[in-house]
Amino acid sequence: MLRVLVTGITGFAGSHLAEHLVSRGDEVHGLAHENAPFANLAAVRDRVRIHEGDVTSLEDVRGAIAGSQPDAVVHLAGIAVPTIAAADPVAAVRINVLGTATVLTALENHPHARLVFASSADVYGAPERVPVDEDAPLRPANVYAATKVAAEALTQELAARHGAPVVILRPANQNGPRQHPGLAASAFAKQIAEAEAGLIEPVVRHGRLDAERDFLDVRDMARAYAAALDLGESGTFNVGTGRAVAIAEILETLLALARIPIRAELDPSRVRSGEATRIALDATRFRQKTGWSPRVALADSLRDTLDHWRSVSTRQGARV
Repeated sequence: MLRVLVTGITGFAGSHLAEHLVSRGDEVHGLAHENAPFANLAAVRDRVRIHEGDVTSLEDVRGAIAGSQPDAVVHLAGIAVPTIAAADPVAAVRINVLGTATVLTALENHPHARLVFASSADVYGAPERVPVDEDAPLRPANVYAATKVAAEALTQELAARHGAPVVILRPANQNGPRQHPGLAASAFAKQIAEAEAGLIEPVVRHGRLDAERDFLDVRDMARAYAAALDLGESGTFNVGTGRAVAIAEILETLLALARIPIRAELDPSRVRSGEATRIALDATRFRQKTGWSPRVALADSLRDTLDHWRSVSTRQGARV
């Protein structure tokens, strides 16, 4: 059993990780900036201890570490939606970069605590070859990716002198229940669920559909974070399926799951400029080191994402 502190525990990935760690018998603590009741933690709220605080406050982070005395820290807190980061680059740097620096500084006095840091496949930008491995050059093409490259550099500096393993994971795009609606699959699913509930017209408005991404279920990613906690060495690892899937396929799959006829419509305000990019991750190194492999099929992940938004829309409809 490990005692684990998760920053960003009330978020999308953090809440699923909390559920997984609790299920395997770990003692779970979390640093949370939002106020109770922590809706995403509803399934495990009575089995995790929340330390309230701001990830950019050294006093708050040190307090959470002192209060939890963790064997390991999983640092997930941050702005994780590229469009939100682009809208406020100063906030993105403050939270994603300075927040990471704050966690690393707080760990200076805890050399035996392992660290797992959540980076992103976005650090590769548009790679020359797909699937891309960890030796490929980093080509951040947006504010979010740039903050992750900077945070990785800070984390690697700690790894060079820390007493316990420091692991950086670069996850593929994640889908699943509780995903922020600013990301494609969740945005589509939310619109479909609201249309089914009669809250909006039966139309899914979308941007470009020709980009291709590696999609991974958030629950498989939770298992990857947990597997990384057991690594006996520092390193940087991709976590993905190795398959590039067009956004068009994501939309088509979700529309096929809809309970009413729904049409798709291009929304010019959602269209990003530039060439469509294609990426998939070679996760061979991580699989060999940990035995991890994805278990949740993309179709099942998308169905569960849609079912989540159906439950939300049902509650919204009941209040109307």
